Amino acid sequence: MKTMNWVKCVCILSVVCMSHYAKGALITRNNFSLDTSTNIITGNGLNWTRWDALANVSINQALNLYSSEGWRLASSDEMIGMYSHFLSGIDWSSARDENTEVGDIISEDDYQDLVAIFGVTIHIYGGTSSILFGNDLDNDGMYRSAYAFYTDYDPVAGILADNSRNTVDFSSGYYSVQLVRAINVSEPNLFYLIPFVLLFLGVSKSTRL
Repeated sequence: MKTMNWVKCVCILSVVCMSHYAKGALITRNNFSLDTSTNIITGNGLNWTRWDALANVSINQALNLYSSEGWRLASSDEMIGMYSHFLSGIDWSSARDENTEVGDIISEDDYQDLVAIFGVTIHIYGGTSSILFGNDLDNDGMYRSAYAFYTDYDPVAGILADNSRNTVDFSSGYYSVQLVRAINVSEPNLFYLIPFVLLFLGVSKSTRL
C-alpha cells in the first residue's frame, strides 16, 4: 500500500515538472527553429531576433538594449546565409558586396516559411518587412537592409546595398534590426531532479519494510 502511494506521488510530481517545460513550443522551418516561449530563433549556428521584436528601433538602440546579453548586428554573410536557407531559388552570392543588391519574386510557400519563423516588421498588406543589418566594412557609416513583402500578385524578397539613410540612428515603424548571437547552451536545471531522487530513495526504503 505504501508503495502505491509513493508511485502516485512520483506520477504527480512528474506532471508538475514536465509542465515547466511545456510552456512554449518549437516551430521549425528549413533547419531554423523558433522557441515561442522566448521568441528567439536558432539556426545556422546562431540565435536570431524576430523581426517584430525590434521594429521602430535604431541599430544603436538595439545594441544598447541587448549587447550585454551577447547580441550583435547580423553581418552580410550571415543574412545571406539565412536567406539562402529560406529562399534557395535565388542566387544571393553576389549580394556579399556591400554595394550590390539582389531581389526577385519568391514562392508563396517560401514566404510563408520565412515569416512563420521570423515574423514581419509591420502587419500591413499581408505583412511587410525591412530589416537593417551589415558590417559597414567600407566605414562610410551606412548599413544595409533586406526586405520581404507582398506585391499586388506575388511575394518578393531582396537584399539591398548600403544606403545613406541607414545609419546607426535611423529608425522607422517599417524597419526592424536583425541581431544575432552565439548559441547559449544552458546547463540542465538540476533542481527539478531533486524530488525524483528523494522519491526514489523513499520508494526503495518502503519496499524493504
